[in-house]
This record gives sequence, structure tokens and C-alpha cells, in this order.
Amino acid sequence: MTVETNRLVGQPRGGLPLLSGAILAAFVIWYFLFAVAGTPFWVVIAAATFVLGGGTLIVYRDTLNGARRTWTAFAILGVVSAVLLYGIFAIGNEAVRAILATGAQQVENVYATKAQAQPMLIGLLLLFIIGPGEELFWRGWVQRSLMAKLGPFRGFVVTTLIYIAIHIPAMNLTLVGASAVAGAFWGWMYLRYNHIGPGLVSHALWDVSVFILFPFQ
Repeated sequence: MTVETNRLVGQPRGGLPLLSGAILAAFVIWYFLFAVAGTPFWVVIAAATFVLGGGTLIVYRDTLNGARRTWTAFAILGVVSAVLLYGIFAIGNEAVRAILATGAQQVENVYATKAQAQPMLIGLLLLFIIGPGEELFWRGWVQRSLMAKLGPFRGFVVTTLIYIAIHIPAMNLTLVGASAVAGAFWGWMYLRYNHIGPGLVSHALWDVSVFILFPFQ
């Protein structure tokens, strides 16, 4: 292992101060997205994930490294895992509606932001910017850094907890639960395969499927 690779794995550019600042910025942005009325949801989240995801590629320049055959395998794995996760959420959707008195309304509230933009635009943003950007940031930067600092499993757990926490301002139990399931799912994929590829493909495809193609409405 070269000195450069070793530095990238253990000590990303900016180290813990930059990581902490990025996480704090994410908390502030997601607070405005969920808790401040009038926030242009799709503009803000697309810009935020573009910047945070792009920042990951600067902090860890080897994030997207991998041979073509490797990426082909990751893409297949991502498709399969997206289908699996969608199935899990389909079951969860029925359970939420049956168990919680306000379950149906909570699910509808998750989709309320769709009124702010055309479905085609939302789908393109989810597929090419928001889904990949979130995965790059949360798993490619946050989890990768915390796994190096705290150990693989503890880094995975802490990242998942942070990912859940930024959704709390929405005050929507269903959304928080969904973030816990999805965050743990993609976090485990990164822990298992030690590469952003499978989760990136899975996240992007799942986002556009659950929100635009086959929504739970």
C-alpha cells in the first residue's frame, strides 16, 4: 500500500474538523427542508447533495475507483438490492397503515413535496443527483471516515444513527423509521463490500422507484 493510499484511507483531506463541519451543515440543511415552511425542497436538497457528494470525491479521491467488471457486478448488486429494499418498504407501508392511526397520513405527508416540481424533474434529480449524492456523502465520506476512526462496526452504527437523526425534524415517525431501515441497509452494504458502488446504484434506483415510479400512495 502506498503512502498516498494509506493517507486517503485513514486521514481524509480536512480530517475530523472538515467532517464535523459537513455533518453540521447537513443537519442545518435538513432542518430547513423538514421544519421550515416555504423551503424550496427540491432545489435545496439537490444543491446540498451535489455539494456534499462532490465534496466526498475531493476528500476521498479513490471513492469511485474500480475496474469495469467490478462496477458491472456492483451495478447488478445495486439493482437486486433496490428491488429487495422496495419489497421491505412495501411490507412496511402496509404495516404502518394498519398499526398507526395516523399511518396513512404520515405516508402521504412524505409525498407532499411532489407538488413543488414536475415528476420528470424530480425523478431525474433523484436518479442522478440526490440519490448518488446522499450515498457518496453518508457512506463514502461519513461512514468511511468513522469506520477508520472507530472500527468498522461502530463506524457503521454511528453513521446510521446520525443519518436517522437528521430526519427527526420532520416530526414524522414513518419517515424516521424509513430512514433507519434504509440507512442501516445501505450502511451494511458499504460495511460488507467496502465500496460505494453497490449502495450508490441501490440508493439512486430505490429513490426514483419509491417516489416516482411506484409510490406508496
